[in-house]
Amino acid sequence: MNKRMDIEIKSQPFTLRELEKIKQDLISGKIRRFAAIVSHYKLGFTHNALIAWKKKAVSPLLSKKLKAEEFISHIYLRKSAPLWPYGLYTMIHARSKKELNTRIQELSKLMRGCGFKVLRTVREFKKTSFNPV
Repeated sequence: MNKRMDIEIKSQPFTLRELEKIKQDLISGKIRRFAAIVSHYKLGFTHNALIAWKKKAVSPLLSKKLKAEEFISHIYLRKSAPLWPYGLYTMIHARSKKELNTRIQELSKLMRGCGFKVLRTVREFKKTSFNPV
């Protein structure tokens, strides 16, 4: 069962006592996960794209650099196919088309000019956390 509740947005949403209780519940297993889910659209990130890169492998250094980019929310490595030679995927978010294009160019330099396809988000139909029972 997912119990979701809104937490007031303020500089200190929890008391020290509440934080200690959450910590103890995590350690004991009473709470499996404690997370915040934010709506990137409500935060102003209205321009999003999945970038497919012509990469079959990722070095530890490149992986570290990609993970450090705050505008990337997802990084996947998948098997490519003869008609779709793209194996690395990054989901990026921006506040404007110009910012999105700048981010894509920054990543292209980081990827040392490897080929890529930009799959811009047109419409979001579903966004939930996967939580198997």
